[in-house]
Amino acid sequence: MLPTAPSLLPRPARAAVRFFGQVRLLCLTGLLALPLAVTAGPLTEPVSVTQRGRLGIVLAAAQPSTGAWQEYPGEIVIPPAQQRVVAAPAAGLIEALTVSVGDTVRSGQVLVRLRSTQSQELQRDVLQSGSQLDLAQRQLARDEALFREGLIPQARLEAARAQVRQAQALADERRSALRATTGGARIQADGLVSLNAPAQGQVLAQLAEVGQRVEAMTPLYRLAILRPLWVDLQVPAREAHGIRQGDPVQLVAPSGTAPPTTGQVVTVGPLVDTRSQSRTVRARLSDSQADWQPGELVRVRLQRRGQDGGVTLPADALMPAAGDAQQVFVARSGDRFELVGVTLLSRQGDEVTVTGVPAGSKVVMRGTAALKALLPR
Repeated sequence: MLPTAPSLLPRPARAAVRFFGQVRLLCLTGLLALPLAVTAGPLTEPVSVTQRGRLGIVLAAAQPSTGAWQEYPGEIVIPPAQQRVVAAPAAGLIEALTVSVGDTVRSGQVLVRLRSTQSQELQRDVLQSGSQLDLAQRQLARDEALFREGLIPQARLEAARAQVRQAQALADERRSALRATTGGARIQADGLVSLNAPAQGQVLAQLAEVGQRVEAMTPLYRLAILRPLWVDLQVPAREAHGIRQGDPVQLVAPSGTAPPTTGQVVTVGPLVDTRSQSRTVRARLSDSQADWQPGELVRVRLQRRGQDGGVTLPADALMPAAGDAQQVFVARSGDRFELVGVTLLSRQGDEVTVTGVPAGSKVVMRGTAALKALLPR
């Protein structure tokens, strides 16, 4: 045996070196073993098949989500782009109303005749300014002829041109004021204003009466095109995340014998109602002949598309956690069960669609309370 060289460190220093070496070895051993102990969720104690029967534990396989029909309450509404309001262009007296609620009108049809002193005054101002402009143009034409013959100076010609420009500006101003006040309605010299239907549609509301005096911009009629219609669905906020534009909807006919009306989702409202905790999902009905009326409350079936990574489970498999979180027990090797958090996408009858567990996993649908007692404290 070769002789060992004597240590240059004193005995207390050598002891400290050995101590810190042991601590470093223990830390390194712990770090290497740490990943082996990390799991996605807490595991129960091993539960044999016999114990499962005694505890009433029943397993179900998680099936890939293929999309299911979910029913929600809804209301038939008219698209805003299909609604019109006919308002009084100026203050006056209503002399005639030619249509009533429920009537169908065509574009350009006369709906209201209104006697307006204000419109009469504006019309008179327009005619007066037009006459002044015509007079100024005639004077300019005469001055130009005289100037060419050398009978008047340049200054007089320039003054005539300035007079025409002023008259033109006044006439344009008064025509613009009349157009802004009356909105393009036909006005007679005696102040009788005829209001026409802005588009084809149906009269939803009559907001004034014959003989009533109204102010400018007072609504007189409300019109709408009633086909196609929309339906607004009220969907719980936690179930609305998986709904996308283009998802199909169905409305069952009130008679029960006609085929259901179909449609597609066009928008998913970004806001959550603070009282009902729901979001508004809007769908456009594709059947223009369906017997639905605005304001009607209906039940709407919406088909949820198969979500990427989503699976279908029995609703009894879910266990509520803190807040709106949900959990399930998933069978693992060694007769153990793991508590896994899932995200609820939709609920249909006795089934739910969730993400968080892969398809084919064995999920506990009964006996969850017994398994919860076997989790480590």
